[in-house]
Amino acid sequence: MKKVRLVIGNKNYSSWSLSPWLLLKMFNVEFEEIAVKLYQKDTAEKLGPYSPSLKVPVLLHNEITVWDSLAICEYISAELLGNVGWPTNTRKRASARSVSAEIHADFPDIKRDWPLNCKATLRRTGSEKLLNEIARLDSIWRCCRHNFGENGDYLFGRFSVADCMFAPFAIILQINEAVLCEESQRYCDTLVNNPFVQNWIAQGRAEKEPLRIAYASNM
Repeated sequence: MKKVRLVIGNKNYSSWSLSPWLLLKMFNVEFEEIAVKLYQKDTAEKLGPYSPSLKVPVLLHNEITVWDSLAICEYISAELLGNVGWPTNTRKRASARSVSAEIHADFPDIKRDWPLNCKATLRRTGSEKLLNEIARLDSIWRCCRHNFGENGDYLFGRFSVADCMFAPFAIILQINEAVLCEESQRYCDTLVNNPFVQNWIAQGRAEKEPLRIAYASNM
């Protein structure tokens, strides 16, 4: 049995499962992937042995259990990556943690009305509140790229936890053809075109469960 195990949901729906999965992949950490199908009658039963919250994602490392996507990414960075999951520069790191916490805790209208669905092909319209949240995302991406992105194509130049937290939203915004400024659109394209993200999307589209619009926050 491998020391690191990551319990995730359907790749088509489980937006937050993508974040720690992508972090492990990008930093070449070997792990066992345990997939639990969501929205089934036995989902809670199958999650019971792994997840205290009965939600995904969950990281199992030796005798330690960590749940919640951002907490898992923090743990991976600290315990498995020697803290390189965050920018090394103090100012960059502070901003990266702040925007990661913001996307994790806020943006309820995007999460509710535009849930992750890798198989979706039709652009969905958005309410005024949702469009305001997109504008805030656009602002975060533009400002971080302008202020901190000089050493690479990701939000703070080098790939970090922040990119993992925003990856599901990049997919969602691309699917729904959200209007972004040029700088933000380049960043969105960088995330979606990441080979591991492309792999996640392809596997999500290949899943056999029927299409379902569902809000999959940490599940």
